[in-house]
This record gives sequence, C-alpha cells and structure tokens, in this order.
Amino acid sequence: SAFSLYHRGTMADPRRLGRVSQLACQLLQPTPTSSTMSSDVGVVGLAVMGSNLALNIADKGFEVAVFNRTYAKTEDFLAKNSGYKNLKGFETMADFVGALKKPRKVLVLVQAGAPTDSTIAQLAEVMEPEDIIVDTGNAHFRDQTKRAEELEKKGLRFLGMGISGGEEGARKGPAFFPGGTLSVWEDIRHIIEAASAKAEDGRPCATMNGKGGAGSCVKMYHNAGEYAILQIWGEVHAILQGWGVPREEQGRLLEEWKTKQGGEHPNFLSSYMLDITVEVVKASDTADAGGADDGSALIAKTMDMIGSKGTGLWSVQEALGAGVPAPSLAEAVLARQMSMCRPERLGESQGV
Repeated sequence: SAFSLYHRGTMADPRRLGRVSQLACQLLQPTPTSSTMSSDVGVVGLAVMGSNLALNIADKGFEVAVFNRTYAKTEDFLAKNSGYKNLKGFETMADFVGALKKPRKVLVLVQAGAPTDSTIAQLAEVMEPEDIIVDTGNAHFRDQTKRAEELEKKGLRFLGMGISGGEEGARKGPAFFPGGTLSVWEDIRHIIEAASAKAEDGRPCATMNGKGGAGSCVKMYHNAGEYAILQIWGEVHAILQGWGVPREEQGRLLEEWKTKQGGEHPNFLSSYMLDITVEVVKASDTADAGGADDGSALIAKTMDMIGSKGTGLWSVQEALGAGVPAPSLAEAVLARQMSMCRPERLGESQGV
C-alpha cells in the first residue's frame, strides 16, 4: 500500500515521497461506477457550434455530458438550458470523462490547431483503451491521419469528423463526414445519425468514409465544391448586373432555373447554394441589419471581400500534387484570394 511504501525509507528520499503522495491520491480517488457513468456522449467546447450540437443530441433523447475550459461558460450554458434534464456539466476533465458510459465517446468542438491538440492530449491522459475521441474541426486530413495513428498506439480510437451546416446545422441537423479507426463507427453511428440532417428519402447525412483522415479529406473537397458553386453564381450575378437586369428580375430568373424542366435531369440546378443566391440577390437593406429601411439592395452595400478557412486551398494543392486538373476549384480559390487583396485593389484603381 502507499502507507507501507512511505515507511520503507521514503522520508530519506523526497523524490520517492512525491511519487508515493501521487500514488496515494490516485488510490483515494473514487472509481467511476455504472451509476456515475450515465452519459451517452460528451461534448468538449461550448462555443456556438459545441453548444448547438450538444442541444441537438440532447433533443434526440441521449444523455449528454459537457465540458469547457472555463467552468463559468459551462455553468452559463446549463443555466440557459435548465429545462434539459439530460445535460450534465463538469468542472474537471477527469470528472467529465468519468461520467461517460464505456466505451467513452467524446466530440471535440474547440478551435482548430493548438487548442485541439491540447484538448486531445488532455483527454488521452484520462481516457482508457477502446475509448473514442472525435475531432470535428476543419483539420488537414494528413494531420488527422497522424492523430489516428498516435491515439491507436495508446489503445484509443479516433474519428476526424467534419461538420457541414454551420451553427444552424449543428442545432437542427448537419451533415457529418467521419473517418478514422474503422471499428468506431458501429459504436457511435446511432448518435451521429440521430443528430444528422436527413435526405429527402429519410437517409441520414452521415457515413463512414474510411480510415485515417478520410472523413476530413471528403469534407475538404465538400468545402472546395461549395467554393466553386458559389463562384459560378457570383459570376452569373455579375453578368446579369452588367447587362442592367434589375435585381427583382435576377431573382425571378434564378428561381426559374431552380425548377427548370426537360432534359435528362429535371430540377438539376435546384440546390441550397442557388437558394441562398436568390435570397441574397433579392435582399433589401434594413435598419435591423445596421443599414437603412430605404429599399436599396443589400448586396450593393456589401464589401466585395471574403475570407477562407484553408480547405479550398488544400484541395487544390492536393489535386495538383496528384496530377489531377481541378480548374473550377483553382479559379474559385484564386477569386477568393483576390477578394482578400481589397486594399491593394482599391489603391490600384485610384492610380488608373
């Protein structure tokens, strides 16, 4: 026992005393029991995405444990959602992990990069073999492959699982892109599929994409495809604008394209991307949006500049490295990068 070790000359060696004290503390800590391990899944990170996904999963009837680096945020989240009896918050990572049913399942929704690495390292210290860590960030698929390999060496299991749909999707049902340790999917799919968006035929928008970083790779190209489609609709608007077509007429034309009949693929152009393009083209400025209720076009007052999370660029780089032409993706990335140079563009335009 720790007590007997202490009396075998430990007093003469401070280093041994420290090790024995640490062992004693571990022995005194309560061991999780079936009654304390009551949560089906855990969520780390209670910013908007994490909070919304936790509520989404709780709405499906699962017991959800939540943890945030700052406990005050956890307390605030629980207070705002006090009506949920299947949400539990914890102050320490050890208590959080101890509340999960085995094999433990933890979804990480923190900022990509160093915060994610730190969170995964902390989880690995307190989790046990066969437990599951799921990183939902927009990480490069090669990094996710390394994470999977490193955690599998420790006996843990890993999923790199991108989420599409943003904050609203996380709350109402997003598309999931899992990939990693193949055995994970059967243990977690019932939770992920329940929380996911559903196709028109009722199928869940979630499927196991393969080992390593396969899920993050598919999500990366999903994002790049959105870049290309949005670029196409942006150019369509620019052309119609150049022809002097009023925005109301632009909206009507785009609506017609959504429901175009004939040919082999009726409604071929109908998509969420076209839906939001129609909405943006038609939108008027409002005082609620920080502008004026003067009926003017909101798009005319919107800055012609957009950022990037890197997934589009990674997609083009990987395609070029594999010798696969991807002109639509490449041009969409270049257009975004050009928009980021807005100060330079404005400066050059004044000198012409």
